[in-house]
Amino acid sequence: MKFKKLGAFAATGAMALALALTGCGSSNATSGSDAGSSSSDNAKVEKVDGSKKYALVKDGTLTVGTSAEYAPFEYKDDNGDYQGFDLELVKAIADKLGLDVEYVNNDFDTLVPGVASGAKYDVAIAAITDTPEREKEVAFSDSYYMDDQAIVTKVDNADITADNYSEKLNNADATIIVQSGSTAEAFAQENFPKAKIVPYKDATECFSALQSDKGDAVVTNRSVASQLTAEQFNTCHTVKQISTGEEYAIAINQGNTKLKDDINQAIKDLTDDGTVDALMAKYNIK
Repeated sequence: MKFKKLGAFAATGAMALALALTGCGSSNATSGSDAGSSSSDNAKVEKVDGSKKYALVKDGTLTVGTSAEYAPFEYKDDNGDYQGFDLELVKAIADKLGLDVEYVNNDFDTLVPGVASGAKYDVAIAAITDTPEREKEVAFSDSYYMDDQAIVTKVDNADITADNYSEKLNNADATIIVQSGSTAEAFAQENFPKAKIVPYKDATECFSALQSDKGDAVVTNRSVASQLTAEQFNTCHTVKQISTGEEYAIAINQGNTKLKDDINQAIKDLTDDGTVDALMAKYNIK
């Protein structure tokens, strides 16, 4: 596990902190609970009324764009409630900023443009990798997690292995499944230019397509591959992990400098006090 801790040394020993997410009010959004307790450390982001501090889509509320088909980072449980490492983290950040939180679920490739517009979301969090191309449209917080790419095939496909995946997939007869707009799509296009690259809306659709023999492999992030092959799609497995060191960060409108600064301080505080480690352990992504 590679995790970039930011700022000073993180606190030793993770706090056993349970961060509760509220149920969604509709299929597209849910509001967070009241903000949490304030910090006594003046160097940290104090928990205050944030309704007047930032230019927001909705006063007093951090409107968060996400794509909730990417367990363990963001997903809906059987009751339709939002869950996941990313969503609990951004809820904890909103608490520190004195803001309620509202999640807006949408396709992954709409999130960065939605933040850039300044009209749809204040921020977006969805295992979004900070890339130079995306930085042309939005600002990014400090990194809160690092991940790699993975090659996933069906268990009964003995033709593609860790040793020959590059040769087998980089040919005109191969079909590679990816999430639209993801770094996995860019990785596949760069590394397997001869293959047919087929984008799907979200990770669940990608794995469903693979399971239905609509492609030879899925390229996706390591953590997501590990979660989905262990639970929903146990007829699939990871044949190769590829170290890419992708840094996940929160997308923020470029004009919202104060919001970015305070989010960065909150990420540092939550890292130092053990909250981030506790969430990583909860979602088994250490």
